[in-house]
Amino acid sequence: MKKHTAIKKKILVYVMGLLLIASLTACSNKNDNAEDDEEVVEQDNDKDSKKDKDKDKEKVEASSIPEYLKAIEGDWVLVYNIYHSEYGEDEAYDYCEMADDPYGGMDSEIIIGEKEGKLVANYKFNAYESTDRFYGVELINNEGSAYAECENKDWYLQFTNPFEDDYNDDRKITLVSDDKLIMVNEYSEEPTEDYSGYYSTSIYTYLRKSDPRLQDKEGLRYFDTVTVSNTTDLLNNIKNNTKIILEPGTYDFSTVDMNRITNPAIVENYGELEIESVSNIGIEAKDGADVLLCVDDAYSPVINFTYCSNVTLRGVTVGHNVEPGYCSGSVVHINSGSGITIDKCKLFGCGTYGVEAYSCSNLTVTDSDIYECTYGLLDLNDVYTARFVNCTLRDSSDMNLINVNSAYDIGFENCTFKNNKVEWESDYFVNLSEYGDVTFTDCVFENNQYNKFSNRKVKQINCRVTDNGDMTYEVDDSEDRLDRDGLLERYNEAVESQKDIDDQFSKGSMDQATMNSLSYTEYEMWDTLLNDIWAYLRENLSSEEMDPLTEEQKKWIKDKETSVRDAAADFEGGSMQPMIENGTAASITRKRVDYLVEKYLK
Repeated sequence: MKKHTAIKKKILVYVMGLLLIASLTACSNKNDNAEDDEEVVEQDNDKDSKKDKDKDKEKVEASSIPEYLKAIEGDWVLVYNIYHSEYGEDEAYDYCEMADDPYGGMDSEIIIGEKEGKLVANYKFNAYESTDRFYGVELINNEGSAYAECENKDWYLQFTNPFEDDYNDDRKITLVSDDKLIMVNEYSEEPTEDYSGYYSTSIYTYLRKSDPRLQDKEGLRYFDTVTVSNTTDLLNNIKNNTKIILEPGTYDFSTVDMNRITNPAIVENYGELEIESVSNIGIEAKDGADVLLCVDDAYSPVINFTYCSNVTLRGVTVGHNVEPGYCSGSVVHINSGSGITIDKCKLFGCGTYGVEAYSCSNLTVTDSDIYECTYGLLDLNDVYTARFVNCTLRDSSDMNLINVNSAYDIGFENCTFKNNKVEWESDYFVNLSEYGDVTFTDCVFENNQYNKFSNRKVKQINCRVTDNGDMTYEVDDSEDRLDRDGLLERYNEAVESQKDIDDQFSKGSMDQATMNSLSYTEYEMWDTLLNDIWAYLRENLSSEEMDPLTEEQKKWIKDKETSVRDAAADFEGGSMQPMIENGTAASITRKRVDYLVEKYLK
């Protein structure tokens, strides 16, 4: 019995010992885990503390950006570019191009925000043969003006150069009044003994993407609006980016005293007034007022636009204030222009034509009346894209009523032609050159008299005709058109002729009149070949190829006109001006011919 009791005690002690060991081990593990947990908590606290410190640091860095700079943050879209150039001390040229202008507009956006206490920008710029994009580029703050004439004299930002080239870091941006962002590029060449020097600025103006002013595209063209009541004030206020409101009355350009005209955009050539080298102009009658623009001379155009772009003439009557008869002046004359709009106007004779245009693109005539002209209705030469919409063309005579010479994409929509007469059997209602095209859509021809409607095929879509004449006449000119081999042969002949022309100029033995004539022959040679090549491409390229090429061609025309104008600026009014203009146009046109031949004919 005692033995069993002793054994039980030993077992009990052993078990209790095991329990004690287990209990101590558990406590030890618990303490170890507690220490580990404590260490993890301390580490988490350290991380949170570091995050808080980083955030505080970011806040400190962000707060270092001045408040006046924060106003530039946001999404900005390009509206227009103002280009200014100076040649020496006396010659200057200014031009404004809207971002959405036809034939070579621009698409640009700048998004500015904060990152790690710095201002950064995403930037894109797309234009003809020019594309730039970069993202997250730091903007460096500078004191002073972005350019000499800048409204903001206090500060500007400059892009750091992500590509390490000579172009990107030239961009400077700043804010000006009325919440506009401008980006400036400057370029200059110092004058020398033999060179007058050169300076230019391109000032790109942006508005916030949410700005309601973006809804009024035409209004954005005008930086100033003036109201005038006499001819002198009208002419003196025809300046870039200006809308001119005309009070009721007669504005007779024949009575103007040129001594009172201080506007360099108004020039007088052989007794005719010209509006020269202006862009984004609006001339319109006040609230539907009765306004007459006129001349008392049957041999001068009433309005003569030369090297002008984006001009709108609205709500006025324009004509020759003389008895009907023979004359040599058109009503509206356009020479080397683009974006000319005539809206809600009345154009009357005795002008030779209601509209006469040379080297022009994007001509638009809407809701207007053209009447009582003594040679014809329209004369379009070297014109790319013209639209006549909801117009009435009436009561005119005498020769070809619509002349279309080397003009493309000419369209009439919902127009009425009535009581017009072609006096000569050899003339036509539509006289179309070999490589032009005219389309009439939903038009009415009523009581017009002619022998043959057109000398070449024109398109008529859903038109109504009650005329005294043959509408179906056309000629088959397919045999006259050159094929690829014929064009290459003509091209090689032109290259050889160019060598002869260059030799004649290099001898220097011609008088100025002869050189002017030879330069015209040179330009005409390359321009004719270009038209021949273009006609071939129109017939042989698919629409997928031709459509973008057409847009490219329209932009090329605009650039050519600008280059010709710039080249002749120093010779304006002199005997050398025609030679400089023709020679420049010939050189540019030849390069275009070379390009088309190399890409599409060889």
